[in-house]
Amino acid sequence: MLKQIFKYGFIEAIAKGLNKLLFLVLPIFIHTIDYGKISLLVSIELVLPFITLLGFDKTVIRFYSSKELFVLFEDTINVSIKWVHIFLAALVGICYLAGFNHFVGLNIFPDIFLILLLVYLQGKNTIFVGMLRVNEQHMAYFKNRIILQFSKFIAVILFTYFTRSYLGYLYGSIIGILIVNLLFVIQYKNFKIMGSFSKETFSKLLLFSWPFIFHGVSINLLGNADKFILESYLSLEEVGLYTFAYSIGSAMIFSFIGVSVFVEPLIYKETDDKKRKLLVDKFLFYTMLFGILAYIAISFISDFFIEDIYSEKYRQVSTYIPLIAISYIIYPYYLMSNYNLTFDKKTKTIAFVSIFNALLNILLNVLFVPKFGIIASVFSNIASYIIQSILFVFVSSSYKMTKDLLEVTIFGLIIFLLSFFQVHYFFVSLVLLTFTLYIYLYKVKGILNER
Repeated sequence: MLKQIFKYGFIEAIAKGLNKLLFLVLPIFIHTIDYGKISLLVSIELVLPFITLLGFDKTVIRFYSSKELFVLFEDTINVSIKWVHIFLAALVGICYLAGFNHFVGLNIFPDIFLILLLVYLQGKNTIFVGMLRVNEQHMAYFKNRIILQFSKFIAVILFTYFTRSYLGYLYGSIIGILIVNLLFVIQYKNFKIMGSFSKETFSKLLLFSWPFIFHGVSINLLGNADKFILESYLSLEEVGLYTFAYSIGSAMIFSFIGVSVFVEPLIYKETDDKKRKLLVDKFLFYTMLFGILAYIAISFISDFFIEDIYSEKYRQVSTYIPLIAISYIIYPYYLMSNYNLTFDKKTKTIAFVSIFNALLNILLNVLFVPKFGIIASVFSNIASYIIQSILFVFVSSSYKMTKDLLEVTIFGLIIFLLSFFQVHYFFVSLVLLTFTLYIYLYKVKGILNER
């Protein structure tokens, strides 16, 4: 298991690392305002798929191993996704013809049209790699991730450099995903203009997946709504500066993804409760450990390298980077509880808690950004991620006081205090490592000893 986790972690580190590197390179040769527009485009790019994919990316992970129980499983998913994007493109076209030319600081044409095309192409690939994960086709998954990120990185850099415009990001991203999708079509000979459709299968899948639409939108609003609020109350330049700090700090997330991508399908396949509990606790331990290592690296980089590379404007927000990074340390508790709820098919609960937390984050930003500026968004995120993890553990524990709930509450309080007093990352790391050691000794090793 550990060997596969390291393989997935290594590949995801490269893929996510290239993506983060892209956002570190772009500010060098485009204006801060254009960088702010790219931030808004990326926010839409991240949020929109949770609507347009109808949550079917989750149904693939959950049910693809038993797809024979559904009529036209793959075709129904692909046709549904295609028609959703056609409908949205038509709707945006009508708005444009009616005279609506702008949306949250972006142009309807070509910006929103291009982002719709990008989201559709990425959605096709998301469904495909989900199937690879369930089938445990590890090498095919690795190739897909690496080719996509290298293609996107090179294409975006080239287009942005020569256009000196935020549109270079869209052109390059579309070229990158087109290359991967064409390779997929050639290798698997899986090209269909439309395909067949089963109403029965669609209804069954949507009944399971619709809460994930609200959950996904809510989770991504938690990480992206602040940029739109900053644009509303401050300016695109502040959005660009905040995005720079957020791009580095949120690199924490890729320290979890390697473990998550490998372990999540195993959790859903495991029918023995004790074995599944051990899988979940191992997931928590490894993600916490890798998260701490990522936090140390990110804090070190922000402390020693930012001022030598970037202009004074960007150096001013470098102190926010460790604060953004530490907000993700508690994230594994949310993921752990999410997987437990998904296994139990409590998707409505996931949606309701996610919506509440997203609204709370938006409220905190609206209340405090006008008065305190960018730092208000930073602390709103810290508070929101802590509350999100506590709430998810609470509902996954059947609304009872459990050891997990007590752990995450104490851990959340520690994180908030360390952030509020801006304790040096060296001492923060010692505290986090002590907590991770507790997880190993009293959860993972404890279960192994029981067996």
